[in-house]
Amino acid sequence: MITVSPEVSAQMRPPRALYPNGCKIGNSLGKPGMRALQKTGLREALSLLTVDTRPGSIVTRDFPEYGEYHEPPDLRN
Repeated sequence: MITVSPEVSAQMRPPRALYPNGCKIGNSLGKPGMRALQKTGLREALSLLTVDTRPGSIVTRDFPEYGEYHEPPDLRN
């Protein structure tokens, strides 16, 4: 499982889950066209299949490539 809401996902106790820290709902592995980041995130998630994990545990990974660039602009100006 790839989740952007680790607190909620932990309650479901999935056998394994990846939390891409900083990613937003709808862009859990980056925005469209960010193929390198998406590929890295997917490989990270698949690598969890080779690790004996405890149900409900969430593995957190940072993806600095996602960055602040993807925050919506402030429209209140």
